[in-house]
Amino acid sequence: MPLFLAAQERWVEFLAGPFEVMTSAGERSGRETLAQLEQLRWALGTVLGKPELKTVWPVRVVVRKAGPGWSPVPPKLSRDAYVGGLVANAPIPRLWLRECARILIDSSAGRMPAGIEAGLADFYSTEELSGVRITDGRPLPEAERNLNWARIHLLSVHPDYYGKPRVLLHNLQQGAEMEPACRNAFGKTPAQIDKEAAAYLAAGNFATIEISGRPLNPQRDLRAQPVSAPAPEIALADLAPSRAAYEAILKAYPKTPAALEGLGLWAKAIEAGSKNARAYVEHARQSGDRPALVKAIELNPAWAEPRLLLGQRDKNIQELKTAGTLEPRNARYWQALAEESIAQNQYPEAAKAWAAAEHASVDDSERAHIRVARLAIEQQRLDYEAAERRRAAEEAAKDIERAKAAALAEVRAAEARANRKDPTSWAGRKVEPWWEGEIPSGKLRGRLTQVDCRGATVRFVIQGEDGKLTRLVIRDPKKVVVLSGGQLDFTCGPQRKPRTVSIEYFPKNDAKLATAGEVATIEYP
Repeated sequence: MPLFLAAQERWVEFLAGPFEVMTSAGERSGRETLAQLEQLRWALGTVLGKPELKTVWPVRVVVRKAGPGWSPVPPKLSRDAYVGGLVANAPIPRLWLRECARILIDSSAGRMPAGIEAGLADFYSTEELSGVRITDGRPLPEAERNLNWARIHLLSVHPDYYGKPRVLLHNLQQGAEMEPACRNAFGKTPAQIDKEAAAYLAAGNFATIEISGRPLNPQRDLRAQPVSAPAPEIALADLAPSRAAYEAILKAYPKTPAALEGLGLWAKAIEAGSKNARAYVEHARQSGDRPALVKAIELNPAWAEPRLLLGQRDKNIQELKTAGTLEPRNARYWQALAEESIAQNQYPEAAKAWAAAEHASVDDSERAHIRVARLAIEQQRLDYEAAERRRAAEEAAKDIERAKAAALAEVRAAEARANRKDPTSWAGRKVEPWWEGEIPSGKLRGRLTQVDCRGATVRFVIQGEDGKLTRLVIRDPKKVVVLSGGQLDFTCGPQRKPRTVSIEYFPKNDAKLATAGEVATIEYP
């Protein structure tokens, strides 16, 4: 139907939850349409344990009278909304309701097995409304009945299972496997449930069930709001996007942001005052403009995509984690978080992200790939920690060598100064030991069996000549004197070839470290 005809009609709009119903067929038609959609949201949300199902983008429904060129169009994602069309004063088609149910599940529910989600969408696609009473369970056309639908029908309508599907769906959304989830909800295995569902499907006797809907009075609770041009023309163009349709809108209403977006002119749409987060994301993709991503987040905080792009751009783990939390069913977001966490050596975070990605994935080959990556995390973590321990030990050894070199340089300098004053003053004299500090009173000789590295602190475990184990601590390697020209050299962990050591130490018990004193000198005989 030509777009310019929309301007000749009187349009009103009704809003509730994620739904925007725009109609030129009278207020009654708009209210009835919105009331049925709200009851579908209520019934589906109740069984999923989330009565207020939400969507990232609004569901915009255009309702017009029957006429040439106008027929129902199931909702699909357009520029800034899921847009669908319906004929006034006619039942909402089953496939239309099915797509609406799928959008609600995909937007708000945790990931469940594909067969469960498909069965839910089919089951609620035949829902009928009378006032605030909902009738569920009307059968699909015979040619379209399948095991997924029959399973949900059986569990929802049969007296033996009434009310129990909520337990099953809750557990599945939390990441439980089908086997324990079924046993917890019904005390049966998935195979047993499927066997019953197959027999139920073959028998062909499908009852219905009536439930109470949302307490909603359409006349009182759903109020009409006037709609001005070019909103109706834009909604119609979004239903069947074409360059000609958006150009016609721009000709009649110059610099309309939505029409510029429809043409893919994202920068111009932003200049014209667009409030659509998608415009800023698409502009950022083309230009690399970081502020555009920040603006997109501000305009639609529930949308994960700009946070993903910003997190990848800035290597920001928190932004990537928020993206996954906002859209937990998207394995791509969790995978991006896992990869960046690994790059930053945050292995516990990476392991959680891979687990979430595996749960979110519906593709078997992708799940297998993710599972392999998830299992590899533990080995990567161990390799990283071992490398860090080696690096720390090497740094400690270098510090000791630097300290020894500095001390030796000071001694040589002192000798040089003394020799310059009296070159013969030291000739034939005995050098007496000189020490002003505390003298260690503890002495120990034995085999160094283990070295425990705890950051800057090192703990030696020595097996004495009498076989007893003694633990001594080194708090500052620079203060340990190595006698007989050796150097403080050790590897962390159990010693494969324990060396014999003679140690002098300051006796002082440390209950926390379970040590008997602090090492003062060490000698390798």
